[in-house]
Amino acid sequence: MKAWRQTSPVRRGKPGAGWELLLILAALITLAGCQGISVASKQPTTTNGPVNSSTKNAALFGLHVQSVSTPWPTIGFGAFRIFSDLNPGIARWAQINKENGTYDFTLLDTWLAELYAHGVTNVVYTVSQVPKWASSNPTDTACDFATSPPVYGGCDLPTDLNPDGSGSDATYINFVTALAQHVNDPTYLQTHAHIQYWEPWNEWYRNNIVDTSPQVFISVRATYAQMVRMTEDARCIIAGTGSINGVPCTASAIDPSAKIVSPSNGGQNCCGSPMVFQNFLYCNGTGPNAPIPGSDCSTGSRGSDAVDIINTHFYEALGLPPENLARNVGQYTKLLRPIDLAKPLWSTEGSWGNDSAVTDPDIQASWVARYYLIGWSSGLAQMYWFAYDSPHFGQLWTAGAGLNKAGVAYGETYNWIVGSTLTTPCSAAGTVWSCGFTLANGNAAEAIWDTSQTCLGGNCSTSNQNISSAWKSYQDLAGSNNAIPNGTVPVGIKPILLTSSAP
Repeated sequence: MKAWRQTSPVRRGKPGAGWELLLILAALITLAGCQGISVASKQPTTTNGPVNSSTKNAALFGLHVQSVSTPWPTIGFGAFRIFSDLNPGIARWAQINKENGTYDFTLLDTWLAELYAHGVTNVVYTVSQVPKWASSNPTDTACDFATSPPVYGGCDLPTDLNPDGSGSDATYINFVTALAQHVNDPTYLQTHAHIQYWEPWNEWYRNNIVDTSPQVFISVRATYAQMVRMTEDARCIIAGTGSINGVPCTASAIDPSAKIVSPSNGGQNCCGSPMVFQNFLYCNGTGPNAPIPGSDCSTGSRGSDAVDIINTHFYEALGLPPENLARNVGQYTKLLRPIDLAKPLWSTEGSWGNDSAVTDPDIQASWVARYYLIGWSSGLAQMYWFAYDSPHFGQLWTAGAGLNKAGVAYGETYNWIVGSTLTTPCSAAGTVWSCGFTLANGNAAEAIWDTSQTCLGGNCSTSNQNISSAWKSYQDLAGSNNAIPNGTVPVGIKPILLTSSAP
């Protein structure tokens, strides 16, 4: 979750009107320094029943739902991340562990029961927000979630974890242990979804100890040694493997099948994120990626050893086109060693960011489809959209109005990609992009769009493109199937899917 994000009146203690504009301006300044709702006319095919997360590519479509009161999404998705920046949200550390030694899992239980009931089997839990009672600076108002009601100090780690990674880390360990034991009880799992994936912290690069880039709100104040230690502790506690500060783990596994996801960074090659991403894994950054003084980057490749999945947050925000995602992914993968290139690459958050950056409903619909096509083509294994019901951030659904055009487009893109095989990576000939794939039914298909076209107020321009006679029809992002006459097709900024079958 970006430091400049504004999604509701109850966000991170942000001080009221005018704040959102200030944050956008601050983010624009930061980005510059780092470089050297309409309702759709047709609903998509719905997925109200169980979701088989093992279906090919289904897990690419991860989703965040922010509020427990939001009706279950009718669009298809194959993965879910338990994280929310709203209050009461989805059960952060501070929400579960409000007092030392006591745990309230009520909200988490509600979410996991709902996921189980709908057959969602691919679930990741992300740790965030130190409880006030455990915070080493409980009056710190610069932290994430310092919101109404005021909960300060959520970015300040407990005093039992030293900057060099030594110490008992008992406060974090006790929470992770209690949580993992609770959600892995065999009887509990008969009615609740299984959390297989664990992310030790959310967007930890927003951190003045490891990064000098200006941040509006801080996710955590932690050295590399502290974050690697927390990741090792989580791995040892839950999966029973790995080592801690070089000493082999001796704990009995709570869930031997559990996978550890690297703590998330940010995309756009900005704001210190690539530096933090690289040094968490290897502590080998040089030049602009060199660890800053005082960041205690003494862990070598222990970060890499502690994680099964490589992860960052690939937002293409502040008006950047989704095609930028391909370059962005490359900027991060070039930092990886072969052992980590072989691991799955995830984006546990992503979208166009604040809805003020992409305002036209048709452009939003276009953006969703292009983003997932480019991400699939770029090798991302899972992409968690943020967020389905967020009031102002990548919004796909609104209370009272239902799915907007972007939400419908998400559902249609899911239908195109799930079960399909990519045969030709997405590439551009001038401004016309295309990606070839084989559909689940074995038929060939091609997604195509033209970035020189645009939409305004419901009117979308197109360019006529000559295509192979093999293509007989095309599907659009509203779910319509149309015949192709005379070997030409109107191509706009909203992708269409060419198919070899008659409409």
